[in-house]
Amino acid sequence: MGKSLIPCGLTAGWRRSEMSKYCRSFTLLEIILALTILSVLTALAGTVLFASQRGWNSIQESSAELETLQRLDGIADTAFRNAVPFHWPDENNKSIQLFRGKPKFLRVAYRHRINQPASGGIRFLELFQEKDTLTARYRRYPLVSAQERGCRQEILVREVRQISFSYAVRENGEIVWHSEFDAVAAETIPLAIRMDVEFINGKKICFLRRTAGNSAMSSYGKFRKTSYEKL
Repeated sequence: MGKSLIPCGLTAGWRRSEMSKYCRSFTLLEIILALTILSVLTALAGTVLFASQRGWNSIQESSAELETLQRLDGIADTAFRNAVPFHWPDENNKSIQLFRGKPKFLRVAYRHRINQPASGGIRFLELFQEKDTLTARYRRYPLVSAQERGCRQEILVREVRQISFSYAVRENGEIVWHSEFDAVAAETIPLAIRMDVEFINGKKICFLRRTAGNSAMSSYGKFRKTSYEKL
C-alpha cells in the first residue's frame, strides 16, 4: 500500500476543514425564514380545515332542516288533505264527531291506503306539543279520549317553541279562519287546516291543506258566486 501524501500532523486539521464545508450551522436569518414559512403553511392548512368543517356543519344542518320539512309536509299531505268526518260512540255510547280542533291540539280521521284488508282505509291521528317537541299519537281504530290504550306515540320534530292550528270555515260566503273548530255543532270538519310551527332558533314554517271531507263548497272550473248562493 502506498503512503499518504498528507503529512501526519496535518491530517486531522485537514479533515475538520473539509467537514466544516458540509456541516456548517444555520444562521439566525435562515431559522427565522424557515419558521415564518412553516407558520404561513400552518395558518393556510388551519384555514382550509376550518372552512371544510364549517361547510360540513352547514350541510348537516341543511339536511336536518330539509328532513324536518319533508316530515311535516308529509303529515300535511297525508292527514290534513285526506281528512274526513268520522262519528264514533263515546264512553256513554253516544255518537260523536271525532274531529277536535284546538289552538294547540288536533285530532283527525283521514283516508289511508289499504295495505291489508284487516287494516281498513281510515287512520286516526292526534298532534300536540309536548315540551319542546311536536308529538303524534295514532292508531288504526278511533281515538276518542287522551287516555286511549294501544296508541303509538312518536316525536315528529324537536326544538319547537310553539305550534298553533287554525281552521277555515265559510261564513256569509267568505272564508274565515278560527283558532278553534266546534265539530260537534258543525257536524262536519273544516274546509282547510293550517299548522304554524315556530322553532327555538326563530324560524317559522306554515303548512296549509284543503280537507277532503268538506267538499260542499267546492266548484269545478271558473269560480261563480251564484253556484254558492244556491247551497
